[in-house]
Amino acid sequence: MSSIVLRCVECGKDGLDESEDSKLVCSSCRKEFPRHRHQGIPVILSSKSPLSTEEILRHQVNPKQADLKIAKRHWKTGVLAEMMRDVPRGQLLNFGSGDGGDRYWLEKQGFKVTSFDIYPSSFTDYVCDGHYLPFADAQFDVITSIAVFEHLYNPFQAAQEIYRVLKPNGILIGSCAFLEAYHAFSYFHMSPLGLREVLTRAGFREIEIHPGWSFEESLNARFWLWNQVPLIRRITLAVNRLKFRIGIGLWKIAYRLKGKEPAYDLELTFAGSLPFKAVK
Repeated sequence: MSSIVLRCVECGKDGLDESEDSKLVCSSCRKEFPRHRHQGIPVILSSKSPLSTEEILRHQVNPKQADLKIAKRHWKTGVLAEMMRDVPRGQLLNFGSGDGGDRYWLEKQGFKVTSFDIYPSSFTDYVCDGHYLPFADAQFDVITSIAVFEHLYNPFQAAQEIYRVLKPNGILIGSCAFLEAYHAFSYFHMSPLGLREVLTRAGFREIEIHPGWSFEESLNARFWLWNQVPLIRRITLAVNRLKFRIGIGLWKIAYRLKGKEPAYDLELTFAGSLPFKAVK
């Protein structure tokens, strides 16, 4: 993290110095950015951001261990793990540190991880707004953004910022909600076409979009009571998966009876989430 060059989110110039009272100060416009009392995490917010520095500084951090269960599913198996397999190890920005599990697994795979989120935690290096990243141009080899894009109030702007701080030929790997139920202040769930448009307008190329878990599985996860009883969770999940597989199979049979092949990936159109990869 020490080799990352910071940028002022107020004037856009590179270079933040540390003052005697431990604040970060822009070397150009002299804008000051405070640190949260928890581990001295810098809070670097633009005045254009709807986030409140004062509210964040009041935020109480509850130290906890990283939640590795979901991250293990992301990075050990499945399409995210496959997309990450041949990515060169280097400087990685974890766009939304969340529960910390992603950071644990990414560091274990050999990446030099920098993490940020909109609130401080034990897994966060910086508090900032993803629409105004406090990093100089071309700082990262890889950026990961897992289940974050649906929570962005302007995904087009955030994608442009991601593109800016990636090095040439840098790689973005992430996932975005599609048919998942509304959750945790999600703004924009994106279709495959919508996600491709966001990434293309930012300048990305070689865009891959894959089906993640099905909408049936995602709905199953939203029912809190079911998820507190392991046996009920396993039964309902198995039933919903079976319904989904039967439904997809019937669609394919209907197409073939008409002498046609589906004109699109049926699993993609019924996906709860969309894992994706793109190159700068």
